[in-house]
Amino acid sequence: MKSIITPFLIVSISSATCFFSSCIDNYLPENQINFEPRIVVEALITNEDELQQIKISQSTTLDSLAFIPLSGCFVEVIDNFDQSFTFNETSEGIYEGLIDSQYFSWNRTFQLHLILNNGEEYESEIERFLPSSEIDSIHYKIEEKETSDVELTYQGLQFYYNFIASESSSRYYKISIEETWEYRATFPITIFYSGGFQKINPDSSLFYCYNTKTIDDLYLMSTKGFDKNEFPNYKLHFTNNQSQRLKYRYSLLITQFSLSENTYKYWYNLKKNNEDNGGLFSSQPALVEGNIYKINDPSSKLLGYFGVSSIQKKRIFVDPVENLRIYNEINCEAMPFIQEPGGWPFLTEPDEWPIYFVKIYDPASESSIMGIAEQACFDCRLYGGTLTKPDFWK
Repeated sequence: MKSIITPFLIVSISSATCFFSSCIDNYLPENQINFEPRIVVEALITNEDELQQIKISQSTTLDSLAFIPLSGCFVEVIDNFDQSFTFNETSEGIYEGLIDSQYFSWNRTFQLHLILNNGEEYESEIERFLPSSEIDSIHYKIEEKETSDVELTYQGLQFYYNFIASESSSRYYKISIEETWEYRATFPITIFYSGGFQKINPDSSLFYCYNTKTIDDLYLMSTKGFDKNEFPNYKLHFTNNQSQRLKYRYSLLITQFSLSENTYKYWYNLKKNNEDNGGLFSSQPALVEGNIYKINDPSSKLLGYFGVSSIQKKRIFVDPVENLRIYNEINCEAMPFIQEPGGWPFLTEPDEWPIYFVKIYDPASESSIMGIAEQACFDCRLYGGTLTKPDFWK
């Protein structure tokens, strides 16, 4: 029987980090004729004092990629001091529990214990909590990066991490990155159509916006074999100059997860499968074995991986960088608008209003005339962001 090999996603407890949910693509085998669902577990516990989450679902077929939750399971995490932490089902397939940070120390190990709704019982291999040193310096350089077009390169900022840790800290890490940036519309609102043309004093209420996204890359770092537990100039994210990201103010939130060697190998194999030069489907990836197995039958394993991690975070800000030219992703050069009686915008519907216009200079008449540009040039929200400034924004 063949089933979908859905790579397990270790999920961060912090909603801001969304650990690996967007970093790994699903692998869908070609033969779906004899498909038989398999159980998928997504579980990571960390030393953050936050509600922690474990997901249990069933793998899906090629034509149905939705999350299929598995309800009615008993879920607990047990440490080597006989402490048991129960995870209760808060919504279908989502089990949540709280493990206080006091229980995370160098000599602690943890194990996942599951009883599925059909009575089958599973447990994970024992995972040790490994401390993580604080994040040292993050720096950047102006560099150029090739694109899929061999003749086209983009300039931007390449970020680097100087990793320095004690010998007692883990030598294996996953790093996730969240970017936030300020951007702006091009024109304040002065003229708009809403069933009729209206002119107002310049309104900048839709002018300043902020956007936050998780970087869709999987960063794995190991210092195994190094003389010291250090990794200078580890290459992180590259931000190009083809948007407003670096124009006004830019921020990166770096989250560092300590990993065991086995957890690192698991993610390394997934990363290797997904970074084939020809793309995900250019070669068939090998099955990446997880660490959750059926009690009394270790050869029967669930898809997924149970992990334990120490988390460190660091946020940096980047102001406009000298000698880095920025390009707007939308052309906001206003073009003359020639109004025709009974034509556009008079034929528009109320759900299309307001429609914004701007006064531009007409060299021919040496006077101001009505101009039109992309609506995103007036309303910054149309770039996908929000008007609300983040609490951490300086």
